[in-house]
Amino acid sequence: MILGIAAFVGFDSLYSERTLRTVLLAAALTAVCAAFIWSLLKRKPGVLIIAACFILGAARALLASPPYVPEAVYRVSAVVWETPERENGYYTLCRVKLDHEAFQGDLRLKLRSDDKLKVGDEVEFTGTVKTSRTRFGAYNERLELLSKGISAIAECESIEIVSHGAVPLKRCFNFTRSFLKDRIDLIFRDNAGIVSGFLLGDKTEVDAYDMESFRETGTAHLLTLSGFHVGIIAAILFFILPKRLPALRFAVIGAFLLTYCAVASFAPSIVRASVMCMCMLLSDVTERRRDPLSALALSAVIILLFSPYMIYSVGFRLSFAATLGIILIMSAGQPAFKSNTVNKLISSILVTLGATVATSLISARYFNTFPTYGLIANFIAVPLFSVIITVSFILLLFGLVFPGAASVLAWVPERMIDGSMMILDGIRSLPYSSIEVITPSDLSCVLVLALMFTISAFVLRPLKKRVIMVVCVLLLFTASLAADIIRA
Repeated sequence: MILGIAAFVGFDSLYSERTLRTVLLAAALTAVCAAFIWSLLKRKPGVLIIAACFILGAARALLASPPYVPEAVYRVSAVVWETPERENGYYTLCRVKLDHEAFQGDLRLKLRSDDKLKVGDEVEFTGTVKTSRTRFGAYNERLELLSKGISAIAECESIEIVSHGAVPLKRCFNFTRSFLKDRIDLIFRDNAGIVSGFLLGDKTEVDAYDMESFRETGTAHLLTLSGFHVGIIAAILFFILPKRLPALRFAVIGAFLLTYCAVASFAPSIVRASVMCMCMLLSDVTERRRDPLSALALSAVIILLFSPYMIYSVGFRLSFAATLGIILIMSAGQPAFKSNTVNKLISSILVTLGATVATSLISARYFNTFPTYGLIANFIAVPLFSVIITVSFILLLFGLVFPGAASVLAWVPERMIDGSMMILDGIRSLPYSSIEVITPSDLSCVLVLALMFTISAFVLRPLKKRVIMVVCVLLLFTASLAADIIRA
């Protein structure tokens, strides 16, 4: 199903002409349908399932494909879905109508007046609407917007507010997010921006110098809600809830994670982590063996069924690649030394190595930089921030009732944050801490993951065949990377 979605979306991104894209897609679907019929005649269930999922995925992507909007002046009516986090930012509008006709997808609005809108405001305006065509390097604004559900962009000079109070559930979650952010500002003061980053995924108030330190040391993922944060929160709830009641654990943690995802605006990384966590909990309820690779695939399918163009989101790619890298590198089994400390140390190194290798080319593709000391920085920062996030989360819950006492106790995590940032700043100041690299292709990024898969324990083939597979994928990867260098 993921392949079907990727195929359709890939054709849509490469060819803006609808006729050419339709021909190419029709050819691909014809080949898949032929494979589907052949599998029925030859009774090949594996091929049958793959072909059926491919067709279903392409059909879902087809339904989500928005129309191209010719640049023109339209009369627009819509509802405000998201407000800008920064000054002079963009509004996101839902329930859009162009010249009184329903429009598929959301709209990004640049409002040139000083009017302030709130989530749930029903608005009308006359302005220019168009499909974005901005591209530079690996960045394609249209695909980036589509990954967020936005089909077109608009500009207007003034706007009329027709009514208030639409989308009440969204307004409730926005209020909750604002309330938590205000409480974080009250409790943590000087480091509130960083704490908001790794508890709410809100990086708007992170100091620019600190943000560069995170990026150039390869630790920016700590400010993005992901499995790292979900794992810490789930572990706290695991400790509180009794082990003998797995159904209660599943219900309570599931409800908490669903609320957390809603407050975090359903960022793909936290949705992926939450679905995987729920799959693991469900295996405890049903007394079945845990399968992280299947849980990862299921979370990808769920996200792409709701939003097929999410496959072009940088956050989606980095999140899934990092998790896949960790799963693959840990598939050989846990270290079995006599000392638990040594086992934990080696496991930590392997986890960091797997995530770093799996995401290295994807990061290079979109940011054109490579953190030279990223592995060392993560090895130091991840354990430190694990403690910081755990303590900050507990203090935030405590501070909902006793904010004054929590602000006094917050002195401990604040000093830990200061010390951690000094370490990251020191690593950043080392020579060649961040080097510029070429822009690798999507094929090279995929082949890195394919190479990691062929050497993992998930390939159940004789040694000779596994070696042949590794060599073939390695040759393909080398050829693809050489083509990228030549093209650059």
